[in-house]
Amino acid sequence: MTQAAEDRHLTVLPGGGDTESAKAKAAREVQERHLARQKEKEEKAALAEKQRQQIEARRKQVAADPRPHIELGTDPESIRALTRAIDTRALPDTYVRAGAVVVVETPSGAIEDDDEPAQIISAVDPTRLSRILADATYTYELEKRKLADGTVEFLEVESTPKQHLAAAALSSARWNGLPVLHGIVTTPLFRPDGTLIQEPGYDEATKVIYAPKLNIARVPDQPTAEQIDAAKAFILGKLLANFPWVSCSRANYIGALVAPLVRHYLGGVLVPLIAIDAASPGTGKSLLALIMTKAHSGHIRPWVSDDVELRKAITSILVDSGGAVVCLDNVGKGETVDQPCLSSMLTASAWSDRLLGASTSVKVPNDRVWMVTGNNLSIGGDNPSRTVPVKVDARTPNPDMRPSSEFALGDLEEWLTDPAHRAEVLHHLLVLVRGWIVAGANRIETPMRTFTPWASATAGFLDWMGETGFMTNRDTLLEVDEEEAQYGAFYAQWDHLHGDKRLTARELHDSAMPDVKLPFDQRDKWNGAFLVRKKDGQIPSVGGLGKMLAAEIGRYRGGFRLNGFFNAKTKVWTYSVIKDGEQIPEDAR
Repeated sequence: MTQAAEDRHLTVLPGGGDTESAKAKAAREVQERHLARQKEKEEKAALAEKQRQQIEARRKQVAADPRPHIELGTDPESIRALTRAIDTRALPDTYVRAGAVVVVETPSGAIEDDDEPAQIISAVDPTRLSRILADATYTYELEKRKLADGTVEFLEVESTPKQHLAAAALSSARWNGLPVLHGIVTTPLFRPDGTLIQEPGYDEATKVIYAPKLNIARVPDQPTAEQIDAAKAFILGKLLANFPWVSCSRANYIGALVAPLVRHYLGGVLVPLIAIDAASPGTGKSLLALIMTKAHSGHIRPWVSDDVELRKAITSILVDSGGAVVCLDNVGKGETVDQPCLSSMLTASAWSDRLLGASTSVKVPNDRVWMVTGNNLSIGGDNPSRTVPVKVDARTPNPDMRPSSEFALGDLEEWLTDPAHRAEVLHHLLVLVRGWIVAGANRIETPMRTFTPWASATAGFLDWMGETGFMTNRDTLLEVDEEEAQYGAFYAQWDHLHGDKRLTARELHDSAMPDVKLPFDQRDKWNGAFLVRKKDGQIPSVGGLGKMLAAEIGRYRGGFRLNGFFNAKTKVWTYSVIKDGEQIPEDAR
C-alpha cells in the first residue's frame, strides 16, 4: 500500500464514524500548536506595540511638562541631583539666609496686619522640600517596564525623595547659586550708593525683598528746594508739632524716625536703643512709637523684664516677625532696662539663639530698630551708653485729656490708620533723606561706642535739616540709672570716709559693719550708701564685694574712678577711689 493510501486509510469502528491515524493526528496537533503560538506571538506583539505607544505618549507628556526635571537614582545620585536643583534655583522663591535654605511665601488666610509684611520667610526642611518639589518640579525615578513581547522600556515615574535624602541635600551651609536674603521690607530703602529702592522685588545691592504695603508717591532722584521745604514743614510743623518735647528730644526722635531708611545706605550699621520716656501716662509716648511702627511696618509687643524670657522674645521676633521697627512697650513701674541680653543684642549685627521647643540653633541678621517705652524710664547696666533718650512732658495734670483739636493732624492715632496718611509720612521722610544724600550726606563726628557711624551720619542729617541739639541730653540717662546712682553715692561716701586710701575688700566690708558702741543713729558710717546685692538689698559678703569691685575697676561712676591694685607677692587686691580729673596712680589697673 502506498503512503498516500495509508494516509487515507480509515478504520471503521463499531458504531460508525471516521477517525484519523495516530500519525496524522500528531501532525495536526503540531500544526495547531504552531498556529496558536504564532497567534499568541502576534497578539503579544500587538499588545507590546500598544504599550510602547502608551509609554511614548507618556514620555511626550512628561517632556512637555514645563517644570524642571529632576532624576532620582541611587542615594548618592539623588542627593547630588537635589542639591544641584536647589543651588540652581530650580525651586522658585528660594534664598539662603545665614547658611540655611529658605523660601518666601504668601500664606493663605493670613490676618491682614499693617505692621507685618504679607510674605513670610520659612526655613526649608525635608518635608517642605518634598512639597515644593511636588509643586514646582517633575521629580522622577526611572521605572523598568517589561512589555508583553518580553522587551524592556524605562518610564519616568514621578516620585518623592526619601526624607533622609532630602535632609542630606539640605544639610549643606554653602549655597553659591542662591541669592542671599537678609529680610523682607515694606518700606523703600536707600542702597549704599544712595539710590532708592522703589521697585518691588528682590534687590541685589541690599539683599532684601521690597514688598510695599503702601502706595507711596515716587521720590525724585533730585528733590527740589520746594519739595524739601514742604517735607520739613509737614514733619516739623504737622506730624511732630504738638508733642511736649523735653530738651533735644525732637532731634533725637527724628534721627530715630529716619534710621530704618538709612541703615542700609550706611552699610548696615548698628542703631542704638530708642527710649521713649514720658513724665506721666497719656503724654504721647505711645503715639511716638505708633508713628515709627506705622510708617516703617513694625512690631509692638509688651515689655518683658526677665532676661531669659526677653531673650526668647527677641529670638521669636527676629525669626518670625517682619517690619523694620520693634517696640517693647510699657516698661513696668520701678523696673530697670538693664537686661544683659538686650545689651548684647544692641551691639550684635547678627543674633544667635536656640529655637524655642527645638534642639537647633538659629542665627539671623539683627536688622531692626529697637525701642522701649515707659513712664520715667530707668536705663541701667550697660544700656545707657547704648540708648538714645526721647522724653515728653506735658507739665500738666491729665495730659491724656487734651482735645484732639490741639493737634495739627487731629486725632493722630486715628489719622495713622489711613494707609494714604502713612504713605504721606513716609514720602516726606524719603524726600528729606534723599535731599541730604544729594547735598553730600554730611557727617558730624558724634562718638557713641559701636553706634558712632550711625550717630555721626544722623547728626549730619539733622544739621542739614536745621535741627540742633542731637544727643545733648545723654547725661539724663545717668540721672535715672539706679545702678549708676548707687555706685556714685557709694564712691562719694568712700571718698568722704577714706580719701584715696587703698583698702582690701575685707577692710571695706568691715567698715560697713555697725559700731554698736555708738548711738543708734550714728552706727552706720556709710549713711545707707554702701553697696547692696540687687537680689535682696543686703550688703554682700567679702567675696561678693570683691567680685562687684573687680567688675568696676577703671570705670567712672558719679564723678569718681575706681582703681584696682594687685600685689603679686601677697596675691591680694586693694582698691581706692579718686575724683574725676585727679591723677591716676601709675600702678592702678
